[in-house]
Amino acid sequence: MVSIQKVKSAILSTNDNLGTIDKYTQQIVDLHGKMPEIKEKLAKANEFITYLPEVDALGQKVIKLNDKMPEIDKSFSLVLTLQDKIPEIQNAGKQISMIDDDFASVESTMTQGIQEAKQGLQIINQVQKSMPDIKKLGQDADSLGTITLDAANKLQTALPAITSSSKVALESIKGFSDDTSTVINTIKKALEDNQLSPEEKNQINVLITNFVTKIAQQRASIETTVDYLKKIEASNGNHDLDSAIKNLSTLDSLLGDLSNRMNHLNDLVQNASVSDVENYLDKLDDVVTNISNIASQINVDEINSTINKALTTLINTITNAKGLLNQAQQIDFDALLNSTSQTVSNAITILEKYQGEMPAIKQEIHDANVMLNGNMTMIVNAINEGANLYKNEFPTLKTKLGTASDFFKNDYAGVRKDLTDTLTMANDKMPDVESALNQANDLIQNDWPEIKSGIQKAAAAIQKGEKEVDLGEIVKLLKLDATKESDFLTQPVEVQENQIYPIANNGSASTPFYTALCLWVGAVLLSSLATTEVHLSDKDKKRYSKREQFFARMGSFVAIGLAQALIVTLGNYFGLGVDVRDPFYSVLFALLISIAFMIMVYVLVALFGNVGKGIAIIILVLSISGGGGNYPIQVSGKFFQAINPYLPFTHAVNLLRESAGGIYWPNAWFAIIILVAVSIVFVAIGAFLFPHFEDKTKKISEIGSKSHFFH
Repeated sequence: MVSIQKVKSAILSTNDNLGTIDKYTQQIVDLHGKMPEIKEKLAKANEFITYLPEVDALGQKVIKLNDKMPEIDKSFSLVLTLQDKIPEIQNAGKQISMIDDDFASVESTMTQGIQEAKQGLQIINQVQKSMPDIKKLGQDADSLGTITLDAANKLQTALPAITSSSKVALESIKGFSDDTSTVINTIKKALEDNQLSPEEKNQINVLITNFVTKIAQQRASIETTVDYLKKIEASNGNHDLDSAIKNLSTLDSLLGDLSNRMNHLNDLVQNASVSDVENYLDKLDDVVTNISNIASQINVDEINSTINKALTTLINTITNAKGLLNQAQQIDFDALLNSTSQTVSNAITILEKYQGEMPAIKQEIHDANVMLNGNMTMIVNAINEGANLYKNEFPTLKTKLGTASDFFKNDYAGVRKDLTDTLTMANDKMPDVESALNQANDLIQNDWPEIKSGIQKAAAAIQKGEKEVDLGEIVKLLKLDATKESDFLTQPVEVQENQIYPIANNGSASTPFYTALCLWVGAVLLSSLATTEVHLSDKDKKRYSKREQFFARMGSFVAIGLAQALIVTLGNYFGLGVDVRDPFYSVLFALLISIAFMIMVYVLVALFGNVGKGIAIIILVLSISGGGGNYPIQVSGKFFQAINPYLPFTHAVNLLRESAGGIYWPNAWFAIIILVAVSIVFVAIGAFLFPHFEDKTKKISEIGSKSHFFH
């Protein structure tokens, strides 16, 4: 009687819940229809794997950049020094403006200097033309004195131009070391990218060739100047210019050596490697230093003063030629005037060269004035902003870069492996999932209408029988015959024992329940220990969407869940010796259950934070009582009987029982479909809601943390 009531209750209950079952079947059908979309998304995820080498390269660049951070910090700190130099920069702007305003006067002065030098040269030429007359009249003292005095007066007139020309020549010689440094620095700048293009090699060839030509011109000027100074000394009979002559001669020798080295450098640039060129440039630094040291020892003002003094003495000697005729005859005027003429000519050449460049120099100074003073406020503000950035923002940048570098050094390899392993597993399992959904869809489309109709007919028959047949009367009829009643009570049916799906002991029978319980508890504990947030740099947050971050962390949780399932099932079989009819399927079913449970818990926690953990615990409590684990659900309360079909835990326990006692595939497939469907539904819900819920979940967590009760 009790069994009949149970069967009746089960059929009627199923009939009453056909609407709910139809909803589930429709969800499975809808999910089956979305399989192409799911496969497309999986294909996109597989495409992402192809970008991992670029991510690897980016990681190495981040590490290298972090290693260079001390040097960057040192260079960036110069902005503070530059900030201290702002008054000097502003003063430099004023000075450039002053030069720009007065440049017309500079041009006029240079033009006047050239004219005066040319006039002096004309006077010297006139004196040279007069020298034959001076020699012819050498025997006539009075005539010699008169002519010599006239020459002295003309030389006196040319004296400012001569001394000015000498000064220009010496200044040009002294400044040549700066030209040398400029050429070398230009070549070094071209080597900053550790390579030389054909265009750069051609430009350097032109630069060095022009510079070597300039060296030759400068050496000729030095030799002329040395000869001139020697003759000045000879004319005055002293050694006041020995030091200057020695320095100029040394400088001439160094320039000769520099010319040879520059030609060799050009050969290296055209034919050798960049490292060879850089090494040779380092050697040239010593030569440039020697040239600079020798040039710095040339005191132009002192030499010019000595020349001026010597020429003045010479003029005085000529002026007093009448009384000092013998002394005047001993002076080699031809040689002296030739040297003087050559020196003045060189000075005129140099001045005219600079005069030709004056328009370009004027324009450059004017452009510099407009650029610097026109943007002075912006420049000062930029320097101050740079200093503030270095003080306030740069430390944070260093910290974040260090964190990113540590991630690529320590964690990235593991994350990369988890990602690739998860995608590999998804690719491997997708055919099975698709096959299961196809079978479930076929069952729903082809067999479910007949099953549903059969249930409805059985329920209608039971309801009709309750109205027309009284089971109590049947029992009374049996009681009318005592013998038959006795036989009925002692042996109401003839029992034939046929063990189906036997299990060795009660512990093995309870294993499916506790295994499923273990997998759910493990998922809940992992959600409390591990965070669902993915730690990324600001740049990576922009690169990867929130959904990509959601699936990436889900992969990590699922991987841990799989490991947990393997430990539990293999421990049951090998460690505890649990009796399992199909060990392979036991492990396989546990892996599927672990994936489903882990996805459910992960989605709940990712969407709702601590609230999600609470929901997972509530589901755990309901599952223990309503899952039908150790005792048939029919002996539980009505509430637990009502929720039993809707608990994933119920189907997980049923699936594990199939592998424990022997698989009845219709039952197993039903449980598999339910678990797969629940997993896919949770994944879809999580993927859709996560981008919208993440910020709200964080705010709720922050409020909970401020209460000092929740962590």
